[in-house]
Amino acid sequence: MNILVLNHSLDDVMRRLFGDISERSGYHVYISGPGESSRKEYGKCEGIESPPIKSKITPRAIAALRRTIKERRIDIVYAPSTSGLSNALIASAGTKARCVGYRGTQHRIHRSDPSNYLALLNPRVAHISCETADIYENMQNYVPASRLSWKSKPFHLDWAAEALAEPAPTAPEVSRAALRLIFVGVAKGRPYKGLSVLIEAMHLLKDLDVALTVVGEAGDSDIKAAPPSVVFTGNRSDAMNLMASHNIFVLPSLRDASPRVLREAQACGLPCIVSDIPGARDLIVAGQSGFLVAPGSAEAIAEAVRKFASDSALTKEMGKKAKRNIAENFAPEAFTEYYINLFNSL
Repeated sequence: MNILVLNHSLDDVMRRLFGDISERSGYHVYISGPGESSRKEYGKCEGIESPPIKSKITPRAIAALRRTIKERRIDIVYAPSTSGLSNALIASAGTKARCVGYRGTQHRIHRSDPSNYLALLNPRVAHISCETADIYENMQNYVPASRLSWKSKPFHLDWAAEALAEPAPTAPEVSRAALRLIFVGVAKGRPYKGLSVLIEAMHLLKDLDVALTVVGEAGDSDIKAAPPSVVFTGNRSDAMNLMASHNIFVLPSLRDASPRVLREAQACGLPCIVSDIPGARDLIVAGQSGFLVAPGSAEAIAEAVRKFASDSALTKEMGKKAKRNIAENFAPEAFTEYYINLFNSL
C-alpha cells in the first residue's frame, strides 16, 4: 500500500505514527511538503519536496501532488487539514487514490459555507478520522457514519522522561507552598480557557498553603486580579519540565477539543482537575487520575484542590494512576493499529 501524507498541519504525533506504519511490511509512506526532501523522517518514510499549501485551492501544490499520486501509484492520501484535504481531492480526481481527512475541532460546520464542500463535506472524501467522540457525533450531522470514526491521539511516555529527569525550578513563592498547582495555556484574548475562573478559585483558597504557576501569555485583567499566590511565567518552551516541579495540573477551560497538555501532565505523574467538557473529560479517568468539575465554577475547582490539600497520599496515588492512564489508554501501538485497519478498509 502506498500512502501519501501532506505535511500541512502535520504534528510530531502523526509523523511518528506514519514512521511506525512505514516499518511494516507492504506499506510505503511518502510525506509531501516544503523541506521534506531533506528532513530526517521517522522510520522509512520518504520525503517529497512540494510547494506549500496556502489555501484550499493552491494550483502549484495541486500539480505537484497529482504528479506524485500518479508516479508513486498512491492508494491513500492523508490530509490533516481542511486546506490540505481540498487540494488532495482536486489532485487525486480520476485516480484510484482515496482521500482521508482529519477533524480535531468542535467548531460547528456551516452548510451555507461553500468552502466546506471543497473538503470535509465533499462526497469524494473516503473517510474522516475524528479526534474525540463528541466531534465524531457532531460530524454525523453532515457525513454518513460509515465514513467516520474516532481515535484520540496517543502520547509517548518517553516525551515526559526528560522533564521528569530535569524538573525546572519554580518561583520561590511556589516552591515554598505545600501544594503547587500549574496551568499551561495561552489565555490572553481567549476567555474560554477559563483562567479567570481559576484565579477566582485561588482567592477562595487563601486559607491554604497553595500556589499556582500560570504558564503562557495571560491577559492584563487576569494578572491584575490574581492574588500573590499566583505566579505568571509567560510563554515557556520547557513547560513540561515545569510541570514536573508541581503537584496538580488544572484545566479550567469552558471548551477545549482534546488538549495535548492533559496528556503531558498525566505523563509527568500529575493528577488533574478538569472542566467537565466534551473532549477534555475523555482524557482522564474521573476519580482516579483526576477530578471533573463543573465548567466555570471557581467553587468546584477550590473544592477539588481542598481534597488534594487534605490528603497527600491521595495526590500521590492519583498521580500514579494518571501516568498509568497514559500508558494504558493512549498507547501509540493502538493508534497505529487503528490507522492501519482504517487504511486497509479503504
